[in-house]
Amino acid sequence: MKTRDIILIIGGISFLLFVIFLSMLLSNKFSPKTCGCLNVVENNFVYIFIVLSSVFIGSLVYFLLSFKISYQKEAIRKNVGLVLSFLDKSEKEILNEIIENRGEILQSELTKKFGKLKTHRTIRNLESQKVINLIKEGKTNKIILKEELKKELVKWKVNKKQKFFVYARKE
Repeated sequence: MKTRDIILIIGGISFLLFVIFLSMLLSNKFSPKTCGCLNVVENNFVYIFIVLSSVFIGSLVYFLLSFKISYQKEAIRKNVGLVLSFLDKSEKEILNEIIENRGEILQSELTKKFGKLKTHRTIRNLESQKVINLIKEGKTNKIILKEELKKELVKWKVNKKQKFFVYARKE
């Protein structure tokens, strides 16, 4: 069961209790029969009334906001899939290396693995497609994955522990 569903159940129960306590409070079911302390009894149930209404409103707000957040995450996932569908094999391989290094890597490390020319051309293509940022660091460049992509792809990589280009084919 998702957290959103649990919060919805808690909100529903608090709403039912809220309605029951409100109806009992308004129908004077809580009027004392033995002592004349009517205000004490009403005050206690007013506090319960306030707590239940707060729980209900809080769970309702959480539930509604969770829909908005899940919609935004799905939109980001679709956008990432769209971006990745335009990448060729070498770009996906380079991007996979960047993702394996948590979204940051030095160009010299990529050059050792893929060769100088292939790395240079692929990085220029990725930069022109606004997938990565290049930062000059001494004699080499530091390649940083764009923040929007980094959040989604690095999280995916940690969870799936697979090569990135397999993910791109699924979309």
